[in-house]
Amino acid sequence: MKKFCSGLFIVCMVLVFAGCSSSKEDDNLTMDKFIEAFNNSGEDITNGVPTDGKKGIDKDEKPQYESIGAIDAVIFNIGNSPVKIYEFDTKADLKKAVDSYSPLMDEYPDKGKFLLESKNKKAIEIFNSVK
Repeated sequence: MKKFCSGLFIVCMVLVFAGCSSSKEDDNLTMDKFIEAFNNSGEDITNGVPTDGKKGIDKDEKPQYESIGAIDAVIFNIGNSPVKIYEFDTKADLKKAVDSYSPLMDEYPDKGKFLLESKNKKAIEIFNSVK
């Protein structure tokens, strides 16, 4: 019985540490990390009209993010595809927004407290690669 309790305790501790480590990774995510990942991706990243010659993400270009409960956001294009990244104060706030705007936001990927609004496969791949 003592061995069983010790084994059960070890399994519980491993699960606790595994759960905490993934949460820590999400806590380290910032808007700047997402912007850097997209700017360094080699993709054709532009703001505004893709033909105006400006490359990279402009942090000052923002969609209307307050209406969905986000605390920050950026908007840009990959080629001709619009991409929006929203930052929420907490994961719970992100979930609340997704639930409120379901089914519109159900298909958008999220990572930590960030949500990507885009159907562009390359944008989704870059977003998911951020650590």
